[in-house]
Amino acid sequence: IVNTKEKITIKTVEEYYDMKNKKGELYKRSVIDVSSYTFTADDMAFDDSTGLSEFRGSAVYRGKDTAQGFDMIANNIKTNKKTNSLIATQQPLLLIKQGVDSIYITADTLYTARLSDLMKHRNVPQIRDSLPGIPPIPASDKQAEDSSDKFFEAYFNVKIFSDSLQARGDSLFYSLKDSVFRLFKSPIVWAQENQITGDTIYLFLKEKKPERLFVFENAMAINRVDSSVYFNQLKGTSINVLFTDGKISSMRAKGNAANVYYATDEEKRFIVVNKSSSDVIDVFFEDSKPQKVVFLRNLEGKSYPMRQVDHDEIKLRNFKWLNDQRPKTKFDILSN
Repeated sequence: IVNTKEKITIKTVEEYYDMKNKKGELYKRSVIDVSSYTFTADDMAFDDSTGLSEFRGSAVYRGKDTAQGFDMIANNIKTNKKTNSLIATQQPLLLIKQGVDSIYITADTLYTARLSDLMKHRNVPQIRDSLPGIPPIPASDKQAEDSSDKFFEAYFNVKIFSDSLQARGDSLFYSLKDSVFRLFKSPIVWAQENQITGDTIYLFLKEKKPERLFVFENAMAINRVDSSVYFNQLKGTSINVLFTDGKISSMRAKGNAANVYYATDEEKRFIVVNKSSSDVIDVFFEDSKPQKVVFLRNLEGKSYPMRQVDHDEIKLRNFKWLNDQRPKTKFDILSN
């Protein structure tokens, strides 16, 4: 079936359409091909008078926008043509296309719609303008603005996987306009051997790679030292993490900042472990591993010989190594 007026192609072996009420159903793994996307599902139902549609049974939405494209898979997907919105339930999976390092997201419910419509009745802060050191992303032309006029929300049991980082949280908001993931309610982010936790985490992307993490309240970063049982630790009211080429390059903790750092010699043998506090603590990384710690104002600390300290005793308060919750592959986020 081809509708040349709307440029829609439908492939099906069994269908039903009520001309009077403008309602239709498609069965047996049909395909709808439109200029901007394709939809495939075991069963489909649509109402042209309301613009509402439902896709059931291994439903697959594939976007054709190469710049801001995304795919979505679920056992149930409902769409609203008038609002350009989509809600996916029953094991939904969102794939945000980013070249070789695409981002996979799962949750109990996934939702996407136009950002401009959302901003009519909800305040969406311009995060890049409000946080220092993060420039706004200008649109190169009107088409670029239109292609980025979209947001995603994920609710409950959110899991994220990409090659460069992984994350978990209760809920998520992501805007294509500013390329910022907002993770809420005790989220966890992993990058290489680093684990970062807090009450809320903002993850900034630049050219489709991690650019910065900003952690609000009860912020803690833990770095496992090689394959040992020792952990470098950094804690503060907030932690700001910077990335270079997708790898952590530095961290800054502010507000009751505290640090545990395992010093090694040139042959990577442990020398001492330092536990310190300061108003501000900067940690600089090489190859995603802490290499230098700088303390600013009101430094207090002590160094301990490796064999003369209880390594559990000197751990910072609320230390939790949560590596067992980390998605190791994109298939892990599909499991409970």
